[in-house]
Amino acid sequence: MNFLSIIIVLFLTILLSGASSAISLEETCPGTLITNMHQKNCTDKATSEIAYYLDRKTCIPKCSIYSTDVQDDIECSDSSDECIAGYSCEQRCGPSSTLREYKCESDEDCMEYNKRSKCLKYCVVPDTENEDEVNCMAYHSNIPSYVDKWWTAKKFKPVCDDHGQWVPKQCKGGLHGRCLCYSSTGVRLFGEALYTEAENMTCACSRRKSELESAGRTYVSFHCDSVGNYEKLQCDIQKGLCWCVEPQTGDLTAPFVSVAAMKKLPCYAEGTIGAQYLRQCESKKFATVMITEKLKTHGVVTVESDTLQCDADGSYGAFSISSGIARCTWRDNSQIENWQTNVAAVLDTLTCNCARDFKVYAHSLACEGNGNYVLLQQVINDKGKKQYYCVDDKGFAKTDLLDDANIDCTQIY
Repeated sequence: MNFLSIIIVLFLTILLSGASSAISLEETCPGTLITNMHQKNCTDKATSEIAYYLDRKTCIPKCSIYSTDVQDDIECSDSSDECIAGYSCEQRCGPSSTLREYKCESDEDCMEYNKRSKCLKYCVVPDTENEDEVNCMAYHSNIPSYVDKWWTAKKFKPVCDDHGQWVPKQCKGGLHGRCLCYSSTGVRLFGEALYTEAENMTCACSRRKSELESAGRTYVSFHCDSVGNYEKLQCDIQKGLCWCVEPQTGDLTAPFVSVAAMKKLPCYAEGTIGAQYLRQCESKKFATVMITEKLKTHGVVTVESDTLQCDADGSYGAFSISSGIARCTWRDNSQIENWQTNVAAVLDTLTCNCARDFKVYAHSLACEGNGNYVLLQQVINDKGKKQYYCVDDKGFAKTDLLDDANIDCTQIY
């Protein structure tokens, strides 16, 4: 073999090894690749006609355009990351004409729909019957199931994380608005602040407390402050432990001690905490939970439901129930004005948001008799003409000013 042949062989060897390395890199690309590309970068690119999502299926994340075609025929495994943002991996079945419409657990569940149908996992648009649990990316996408419905969110588009879930802190109303705490599925949690005062607001405590309760904890005794951050002193009463944390993150700043040694912790302040950790409302709530658990261990099947509402900081909740009447209440359990309602009528939708906001901000918006916001608000313009606009259950505008008083605000977001 002459010198030129040797050079050619060496060149080809290097070239092939380089190609092999490239393929290997593509196949073994780590899922923890550091990048400045996030979901918000993609949603911020959106126009009135084109929507983007963070595409994480390649080594380097990129913004991809939502297709207007239905994606329900894409199969997936246990990982929802295989589905584009706005879709989830669920077990479904049914003939192709139904676009995997039916939920299932086994092939037997599918027999009534189509004898040949199999129960398989597909990327599907999640059910959106519950307004409080709408997929975060639904507000940004042009997925067919969301287009021209209230999910188009002309007034408010939530910030989504890189997995398409709601980030804990969401702000509405611009510079003169407020920031609120939310769960990963879009459920409003305890904690809020004016936009101009929300720089250090993380909602970390409210989010963690909600996650533990959703996971089945019967009682979570964490204390969150008014903006949803952690208070410096935390105790788990059921486990008998107390510790100190960093308010914005919840990171441990002092070792765990028994509840009896709570006063030894550097974050304990007698003037603000007092002799015991639990506050008045949550003391009653905790006692009720313990009694209920003991009754169940003794074989009691039916226990009268507990109606006491407590907020995440241990204060009294938005309403109290007595003699079949729900009354909007403040943090000290005092009734707010005369806002009240029959429990059987609207308990599932009762928020008292309007009543509580009136207590704090003395706003001029109209409230229902039960303390909720009137969804269709009325104003008089500078020409003396009546105009209308829709608000959500937190009082934030969902539409511009309208001349039509017959609009159904429940169909708009």
